[in-house]
Amino acid sequence: MRTPSLKKVDSGIGGLFEVLRVSDSYFYPLWHYHPQYEIILIKKGIGDCYIGDNIRPFNEGEIFLLGPDIPHIFRNSPEYFIKGSRKKAEATVLYFNYKLVRSELFNLNEFINIRELLQQSKRGLIIKGIYKKPVAHLLNKVVDNDGINQILEFISMLHFIATKVKYDPISSIGFTSSINEEGVPRLNKVFDYLLNNFSRTITLKEVADISNMSPSAFCRYFKKITNKTLITYLNEIRVGHACKLIIGNRNKNISQICNESGFNNLTNFYIQFRNFKNLSPSEFKQKYNF
Repeated sequence: MRTPSLKKVDSGIGGLFEVLRVSDSYFYPLWHYHPQYEIILIKKGIGDCYIGDNIRPFNEGEIFLLGPDIPHIFRNSPEYFIKGSRKKAEATVLYFNYKLVRSELFNLNEFINIRELLQQSKRGLIIKGIYKKPVAHLLNKVVDNDGINQILEFISMLHFIATKVKYDPISSIGFTSSINEEGVPRLNKVFDYLLNNFSRTITLKEVADISNMSPSAFCRYFKKITNKTLITYLNEIRVGHACKLIIGNRNKNISQICNESGFNNLTNFYIQFRNFKNLSPSEFKQKYNF
């Protein structure tokens, strides 16, 4: 399978904006971060996004605003990675330089709402419901322009989001990223292992061995990076997968979903699901009108 076309962007982009029109078999499959702000419109593809310390499903038509240096991954569902799959992942991505929002222009009183929006984006934001289409329209106007017109359309879009749109934060308010270049490759190995094996029992020792660390050292390292314990993070992956199964598989019962999500105990499944979603699996299913 070809290397995905969405690449990690470093701090060396020359202009104020970088536009990517992604069309590939799946999105960039590694946990990553960058100093630019990012707005991403999912045009095709489903899966789970891991943003800061939160895991949630993503679907076509959704729009995310991510602040600088917040670690994230948009990981497509397993069927996108099957050899010969005809699945497609498409997105419009706008990166904008952090130097722009630190300029004197953005310090003017007229930009107070935009400054508040960008401050909140450090937690990652998702645009809600009826606001997705108008924001997508404005985003397309930004990426289809250049020069001064692009800047004007960009400011207009941010002002609209800041003053007219409802959005939800994604990461917890206490989340802070301490990932550095040295830590990313080690963390990718851990995340890949958890994502590929969450449906079975995973021990702390086997995950620590992947990192070439002792279990106690790994626990401290993992908590520092993710703000969660390993078991909490693993349960969050499993609950996120369960949500995807509930939404996408009307014929599966709760026991099947419990087993396929890596929970070996139905009671524990209900407890963990409610811990993360404030709903039981059955209530969550009803919420999506199944």
